[in-house]
Amino acid sequence: MEELMRHCIELDGHDHLIWLSRTADGYVLHFDGGDVAISLDNGLLRAGDSEGPVHVAQQGDRLFIHWNGAAHELLFKDAVQRHAAGSASGSDDTVRAPMPGAVVGVSSEAGQAVREGDILLVIESMKLETAIRASRDGVVEAVHVTLSQSFERDAPLVTLAPLGEEA
Repeated sequence: MEELMRHCIELDGHDHLIWLSRTADGYVLHFDGGDVAISLDNGLLRAGDSEGPVHVAQQGDRLFIHWNGAAHELLFKDAVQRHAAGSASGSDDTVRAPMPGAVVGVSSEAGQAVREGDILLVIESMKLETAIRASRDGVVEAVHVTLSQSFERDAPLVTLAPLGEEA
């Protein structure tokens, strides 16, 4: 079995680890210890014993999926976390907003040493709170937003400097 991708997602408000494998007969979607054979052909999605037309729409980092009479909202959390940690911009040390929203919690201040995974801010977007975490050890050089402040996608939120540098 060849693994094609692995993601942490939020589906309908619940976190899941999923991965997709290619088999001799098609694809298998693995999730939270379960497996289901899937295929997509001419807009028809077959998952296990169920089959039906599937409609997908994207809004920012979210997918809205309508299949077999049910609507689902999917967010690739690992992609959001990578973007929020600034890795999408290469060596840029500025943490940028993954989506438009507002600041609902500030856990860092200029001059504060942080470790990888520490919460820098908590933001709210589309009624979902997301912790923005440090992507590496460092020192907070600047916090560019304040509590309750609204921001747009890609707005600078926090800038980190390497450990040992003073802000």
